[in-house]
Amino acid sequence: MGDAGGERHPLLDADDGLPPISDGPVYEYFIVKQEVNLDVNFRDRRIDGTADIYVVTFSEKVEEVVIDAAHCEIDTENITVTEIRESQGEAVEGQQRKAATDYVDPYKRLSHPEHWNWRAEHHDLRRMRAREIFHTRKSDVAAETRELVGCTPVYGSLKVSLRGKGEQERPRLIIRKSMSNLDGTERVHKQFKIHVPFYNKDPRDGLHFVGVDQLDSRFTHMYTRHSIQPGTASCMFPCVDDHGARCDWRISLKFPKTLGDALQQALLTQRDTAVNGAHDKAHVGGEDLKLAEEDKLREMTAVCSGFLMEESVDPKDDRKKIMVFEPEKKVSVQKLGFAIGPFEHIDLSSEFRSEENEVKLGMSALKIHAYCLPGRGDWVRHTAAPLTNAADFYTYTFAKYPFENFKICFLDDMDSDTVALHSLAFVSNRLLFPDDIMDTEVDVTRTIVFTLAYQWIGINMIPNTRNDLWLVLGVAHYMTELFMKKICGNNEHRFRMKTLSDKLIEIDVGRPSLWDLGPVLHLNEAEMDFMAMKATVVFFILDKRMLKASSGFGLTRTLQKFLTKAQVESSDKSTILDTEKFRFTCQKGSKYSLETFWNQWVYSAGCPRFDVKAKFNKKRLCVELTLSQIQYQVAKQPQLDKDDFLRIIKETRSGIKNGEMQPLFTGPMTIRIHEADGTPYDHMVEIREDGSRTTKFEIPYNTKYKRLKRTRRLKEKNTGANADAAENADDALLYCLGDVLQSADDQRDWELIDWDPETERKMDQESYEWIRIDADFEWACSMKHTLEPYMYVSQLQQDRDVVAQQDAILYLARGPLHPIASGFLVRTLVDRRYFHGIRTMAAEALPRQANIKDIPMLGLRQLMRAFREMFCFEQTNQPYPNDFSDKKQYNVRCAIIKAIAQVRDYTHRCPLEARRFILDQLRYNNNEGNPFSDHFYIAMLVKALATSLIPSQQDDWITRQNKAPSDEERQFLEEALEQIERILRRDEWTNSYQNVWTIAGLDAKQRLMKAEVIPKHYPDFAQYLLDGTLDLIRVKAFDALVDLGALMDPSFFTFFLYCLTTDRSPYVRKMLIQSMARGLAAIAFGEHSRVVKDEPAADDADPLLLIQDSAEEVEARKQMFARRENIEAALKALRKEMEETYAKDDRHFSTAMRKALDHPALGREEVESLLDLAAMMFEEARSWILTLTLPKAWRVERPAQKFSDRLLMHFKSYYRTKPKGAITPPPAAPSPAPEVKKAAPLARTSSIKIHTKAATPHRPSVSLPQATEATPGALGTNGVGAAAGSGDASSIPSAKRARVDKESSGSPAPKRPKTESQPSSFDGEKPWKKRRMITLKTGDPSRLAVLLGQQPSAPANGRTALPTKAPKESSPASSKDSITAKPARKPLPSGGDGTRRPLPNGSGSAMSPPSTQSTPKVSLNTNVSSASSSKAGSPPTATPVSAKPKIKIIRKPSAPQAQPSPRPES
Repeated sequence: MGDAGGERHPLLDADDGLPPISDGPVYEYFIVKQEVNLDVNFRDRRIDGTADIYVVTFSEKVEEVVIDAAHCEIDTENITVTEIRESQGEAVEGQQRKAATDYVDPYKRLSHPEHWNWRAEHHDLRRMRAREIFHTRKSDVAAETRELVGCTPVYGSLKVSLRGKGEQERPRLIIRKSMSNLDGTERVHKQFKIHVPFYNKDPRDGLHFVGVDQLDSRFTHMYTRHSIQPGTASCMFPCVDDHGARCDWRISLKFPKTLGDALQQALLTQRDTAVNGAHDKAHVGGEDLKLAEEDKLREMTAVCSGFLMEESVDPKDDRKKIMVFEPEKKVSVQKLGFAIGPFEHIDLSSEFRSEENEVKLGMSALKIHAYCLPGRGDWVRHTAAPLTNAADFYTYTFAKYPFENFKICFLDDMDSDTVALHSLAFVSNRLLFPDDIMDTEVDVTRTIVFTLAYQWIGINMIPNTRNDLWLVLGVAHYMTELFMKKICGNNEHRFRMKTLSDKLIEIDVGRPSLWDLGPVLHLNEAEMDFMAMKATVVFFILDKRMLKASSGFGLTRTLQKFLTKAQVESSDKSTILDTEKFRFTCQKGSKYSLETFWNQWVYSAGCPRFDVKAKFNKKRLCVELTLSQIQYQVAKQPQLDKDDFLRIIKETRSGIKNGEMQPLFTGPMTIRIHEADGTPYDHMVEIREDGSRTTKFEIPYNTKYKRLKRTRRLKEKNTGANADAAENADDALLYCLGDVLQSADDQRDWELIDWDPETERKMDQESYEWIRIDADFEWACSMKHTLEPYMYVSQLQQDRDVVAQQDAILYLARGPLHPIASGFLVRTLVDRRYFHGIRTMAAEALPRQANIKDIPMLGLRQLMRAFREMFCFEQTNQPYPNDFSDKKQYNVRCAIIKAIAQVRDYTHRCPLEARRFILDQLRYNNNEGNPFSDHFYIAMLVKALATSLIPSQQDDWITRQNKAPSDEERQFLEEALEQIERILRRDEWTNSYQNVWTIAGLDAKQRLMKAEVIPKHYPDFAQYLLDGTLDLIRVKAFDALVDLGALMDPSFFTFFLYCLTTDRSPYVRKMLIQSMARGLAAIAFGEHSRVVKDEPAADDADPLLLIQDSAEEVEARKQMFARRENIEAALKALRKEMEETYAKDDRHFSTAMRKALDHPALGREEVESLLDLAAMMFEEARSWILTLTLPKAWRVERPAQKFSDRLLMHFKSYYRTKPKGAITPPPAAPSPAPEVKKAAPLARTSSIKIHTKAATPHRPSVSLPQATEATPGALGTNGVGAAAGSGDASSIPSAKRARVDKESSGSPAPKRPKTESQPSSFDGEKPWKKRRMITLKTGDPSRLAVLLGQQPSAPANGRTALPTKAPKESSPASSKDSITAKPARKPLPSGGDGTRRPLPNGSGSAMSPPSTQSTPKVSLNTNVSSASSSKAGSPPTATPVSAKPKIKIIRKPSAPQAQPSPRPES
């Protein structure tokens, strides 16, 4: 989405002014094994445990190990490290020692200190604080090189030193050797065991508890939560949260034995004999969790990834048991999961596998175990029954199951429908359905079977990088579709693929390619759905092309060899999928180059769109076919949708680049021409890369005689010619479909007409029946044909391919309105030989035929007659008793009802006859004797009734005022509303499946209120918002209120966010966030804008004058259109609406959003989404109020009355609001004789160097900085407060820079500081070096002598004593002790008596000799800085008067090393 002009919206700009977060380093170690011991406490929602992590380092530089841990409390004092060495082929553990650790919980960045007072307007600061948590790596380390390169922890929040606590670093001999040339086996490997104790209470991510809160009457259980984004697994226990890091695991789970033990409720017979009374210590609210006696005895069990190795009773507490699991193969932590609860066990393989398959498979037969909560076993058996057949099918077709068994567990509150883990799948209870529900069985079966197929590709075989995720997902979906093809049929499979292909062409505009989509799957669920759709279609057409090129070696055989090889080799590299390696495997098997296919469908975006033109050349007897690719011209960015609003914002903020539309798609294509005699001829053409976007083909023509007339062939069939044996099979199948309703009575009753004579003559002149482009379905493309309508009719009736029939129906649905088209559609609808999907499409296309000119409501009459003929008593609207045994007829029945509700007349309303028909179906519905439930059927009728009441186009205000509804219309509306209320009341005493009746009734009311058919009444929905209502109903009620515009009501907004943050279900929280995003999108799109039109013209204006829209109205209309097309314009419009329309309630919105953002129970993704929503609504705050705590003091009072035996005092606390002493700025002119304080003793490892700069004498003044004690941080950690003055400027013989001679130790002299002016106080404006400096200014040289403890008459090169402690024995002075000034860069002779005089704070008279324990040293360098370059003998008066002498005290630490022998001076 481009920018709408002006400044970019802050939400779309990821640049927050801070340095970008770089990807963390690759640590040179990997995890070989991890053992986790967990103790689950349901009552406290807590897990205590330990994690033993076995680390192998392959670099000597690794001194600490970085581990991921989030929202866990780590016992850092008891973390131990044990080195493991190999002795005689066995691993031997060394001495266990405590390790130095550092742990910072990354989830603390999701909150902030209370005194910061952040509001909702500080969403930008909140995001900056938590940006390291929201950050996702941009680059991946290939999974196949993890053991050679290292691992990449996501947080690295726990750092463990491998040395041990208190252990000093030993001297090491470092031998530099290039590691790039070393093989992995030649590197030095060390193995360590890290023991980490921890606990996790009230988890935000990673774990979820159900049935432990007050008023939650569901069965108690818990399970792990998972995410495609790294970081969630580390919330369960400390680990290396890296998708590519696989290792061995051992998971030990300790949990209560029974449900009563989990909730700490003892049996009635055990309460009196309880030993320690632990069961009686129920928490507050325990009465609300009262369990029945039989429920208390329900045994708890654990379902975990891997194989059960051990099950025992806890030796320390007999009310707990321990179950130990070990996965068979290496797996990453993201694919590990477990669930604990009172589950019922169902052996699906033994119940649903036939004896024949059991014998055939033998040891390869997969054991499938299902686990569910009590009372749902029958639903699980019916829902998961196809899994056994699917497992056998995959074993026969591809390879043996890679693990020991497969477990499927049905859970509550899951935020996604399914989660596929190692030998385990979590499935939401929302997918369960009984045996009398058939509406959801196909979709649910496909969803559950996918979790099984994902075990072969996805768990056992993993992607090499995130960019290869499309490969894993696509192969798993391909395997799923193969099984669905087996149980549903080939027509269902091809029809679904065609439907997915058409949908993909519409939405694959401006979206990333499959290759680029992998790293951004965590942004939104829509990314995963889009990848699943496109990968499924791409693998379907890939299989078609490989089959044609290799004569039978398709994708199925390639996968069979691929999976079998991976199991035979059983190495880590053989189980890693790489995009390019997979392409080479497919090419090797099919002998077909796939490089171009990969570049166009995997690495590029978009789908081809063809413009097809065909012309028969009589002279050359060929068909001239022109194929033009027009995807660049036709493909346009679709309008913004409310459901995609949040996704587009996250994509734009993340900087995702839209994939480039491929200008030219190439590959083989099959063109099938049905010539005049009805014989199909297939012609293979190739669209090459070297060609242009327009390709011309000349296809030869084979038929030598004229085309037989269609009417003659039809008459022959109707007169009995069809009773004889057909001349050949093609003749028998020529008119096999759509040849119903041919008699005169049928044509009169159904209002059918035939082709007119002119059209028949034109048909006779055609040289071919029809042409099909891409007859073998090798392309996912759209075709714009120029064929005649009767050719599509021939294709619909004579082509047995369901894809060809689908193309023909799509043309008739979009083509011109004509009674002939309506007739063929209704023939297709009533002919049961058609595939039910084609009949459904015909029903959906007929409402458009109701607006044929001169024949009004033809499509409606045909739809109603078709329904009456098939499902009603003769000539009435009363239906037969329901019989849904024929599922194909049931689908057609529902499609006709929906189509009738879509019919509109010239007033944009559904005719009363059609509405009455739908109401009669709802009123007279009878389900007695039907083996299947009618819950979904009644819900469909309610929705169709609401649809029929909503006009397709709103009338303008004047028409609505002048057109009052008739009594008949009012009466019908009352009857319809009464039926909707009846269904709602009926659902209260006879629960429908998942309360679909209530959801349908709420949906009907919502749409009627939004269309202003009935007045808005929020209490109709608010009554379903209370806790305890089914989650699906609550979500629907919230959606309805948000859609009706109640979101910006302050009371509802506050309640909405309160429910969002406090609801115990992650699914509800996720759905409410999506609902809020849709509500804000509706405001951004202007759905709730209050449009103010211009006032009408004055009375004196000409009444016949037509006034055009004003410029303001035109501009407002343009802005309204821009809202739907540009995300930038939409966000700016939303901010404008918030500022203008809802400004008076902004305080309530801000408070509610602040409380939501500060709630401690929200997870990472939820907080990030709320920050996005807050950024949509509120402008960034310009100020920040910080609250600081006042210091607390105590006041003591003694009473007036005195006691002889005791002393009575009263202590009273108060807050100090004023400092103890007055804070005054330093005086401008200090006193002439300031008191010099004694300097603090210096550290032995430090040295002090005093550099003096002399200048022209100035007015004597002394300035002692008072900031020396006030700002100790400026002086370093030792904080030396010292003062010094300048030397005598007159003693400087030269204006040139003086330099201290080289010291005898051989070390170079320190460089002289720069001569430019230095700041007089430490204001922090100028960056300093590591050494600390204090600059003092004075204009009186005599004061400098006093400060330095010298006589005023002492020469400039007089030596002073060091400010040391007690005096030490003197030693011969070295060159360090001499102070020299050299004109012309030569050392000065030492003048004066050479007597050393102590500083005011020193007591020694002689310099201590240099020793290994270096004492503080003072060296005085005298330099003269001049504004102009003067010669060596110039007087000092040449310097500027404004310059002041300066003293710099430089204190820098010196390493304690032995002083070498002095070097003689030159």
